[in-house]
Parts: sequence; C-alpha cells; structure tokens
Amino acid sequence: MDPLEPRVFRHERVHIQVHHGILEVFRRSNVVGPYRYPLDWVTVRAEARRNGVTRLYFGIAEDLGEPIYASGPGAAPVFFRHEIPTADEPLYRAFFTELARLADRPIMP
Repeated sequence: MDPLEPRVFRHERVHIQVHHGILEVFRRSNVVGPYRYPLDWVTVRAEARRNGVTRLYFGIAEDLGEPIYASGPGAAPVFFRHEIPTADEPLYRAFFTELARLADRPIMP
C-alpha cells in the first residue's frame, strides 16, 4: 500500500478520508464539521450500547503511542461521536486496522 494514496471509507451518512497523513471526517447533517486532524493524533473508541448500537468516539490521543482503534470509552478529548449498527462495527475496525498499519500505530482487539 502506498501511504501517500488517499484512503476513503464511506458508510451511510459518514465519509472518512486520509490523505498525506491527515484524517478528515465528514457527516451529512446539520452538525458543525468537517473535522481534520493528523492521523498520528487520532484515536477511535467503539462502545457497545443497547439495542444493537455501537457509539464511536473520535478523539485526540493523550499518548501518541496509544492504539488508533480500541473497544470501550477512552480518556482522550472527543471531537466527534457517531452511532452505528453494531453489525457494521467490523467495517470501521477493518478500515482503522489498515490505517494503523500505514501510520505504524497499534490497534487493540
């Protein structure tokens, strides 16, 4: 994989892209956005909720060595929250696993 090539993930009302080490998150809604952060700073935490929903918390890493993606809430300041069907969580996990490899960042199971 070429780390300079853009990586794009689209799912329902969310568009996530990474280009030249910058992660951008767009959501089709009336919420202020998009959000842009260096991939090295980003963390995503998946928290299982009731009724088959998983909430994703996009935040800023306190420690730059922490995993890019993990289960459960994190302590990082959150810049974006997004709820998805729990059945779709593996799609997000796969995308962030690819990004972790590109950015030489860990990912938690």
